[in-house]
Amino acid sequence: MGQENKKLPAPGGISPGRLASLLEHTNWATEFSWEQLLLLCEYIHPLKVKKGTVVFKEGALEKSLGIIVKGSIQVMKQSGADINYLTRLSPPQTFGEMSLIDDEPRSASGIALEETLIFFMSRSRFIALAQANPVLGFKLLWKISKIISQRLRRTTGQLIDFLG
Repeated sequence: MGQENKKLPAPGGISPGRLASLLEHTNWATEFSWEQLLLLCEYIHPLKVKKGTVVFKEGALEKSLGIIVKGSIQVMKQSGADINYLTRLSPPQTFGEMSLIDDEPRSASGIALEETLIFFMSRSRFIALAQANPVLGFKLLWKISKIISQRLRRTTGQLIDFLG
């Protein structure tokens, strides 16, 4: 990411309470108690990017989950010289769930459509969270599993409609 990004201070620079409050307002965290949100936010890295910034790149080996708190991201996939626009992500949507769990490269690219605030959690931070608080780690993994499952069901339905 380029110099145009405004990197927010590490979680020590923004209180976990402020991060938790921002996350809570996305409705992403409805399954977590306030205390769990506070703990979770000790492992999150907030990043604000400007419009036009490549947030994630197809083929990159990034091992992180991103939660969109404000703004939006256009997801696209390159096929030769053609670019296929897949979807637009906005709060409280996430990306990178599979990258957090497996060692496979990103399956698409994402560009910020406007100034966007994203909360990132790397695999190493996720593992540290799970070791420090196994119940919360499991609950977060369960949430990620549900997101992946919902996307797979939606994709399967679209494929059946396409083939039918």
